[in-house]
Amino acid sequence: MKLDKMTDAKLNTLFKEVSAEVERRKKENSEHAKAEKELAALAKKYGTATIKRLAAITKAKGRGRPAKKRAKVAAVYRNPENHQETWTGRGRSPKWVEAAEAKHGGRDALRIANQGGGQNSGDQEAS
Repeated sequence: MKLDKMTDAKLNTLFKEVSAEVERRKKENSEHAKAEKELAALAKKYGTATIKRLAAITKAKGRGRPAKKRAKVAAVYRNPENHQETWTGRGRSPKWVEAAEAKHGGRDALRIANQGGGQNSGDQEAS
């Protein structure tokens, strides 16, 4: 930015903007300093562990964007030995899937019956 080439009006406007920003930062810094003093007093009174827990709680709340709501995905595969263990088919396959594939002859044997799928659905990739 070449100041010597600016008109007096532009320089005056720039000066006002810079002055306003300096004042804003001074105020912000003094508010931060005041808050730090208050926190130090509270830490002395209640202990630093309490202040750290409070800071962690308040940091977690209201920061950033809320997580997107994602629809639940129905399980597609079930462990034949333990019907409590299911898998949607997304992400890394669980260890029981790998073991059951070897024992039962492939992933199609693990497919939950009411899920359709299988060889006739056409949505399964060819391996």
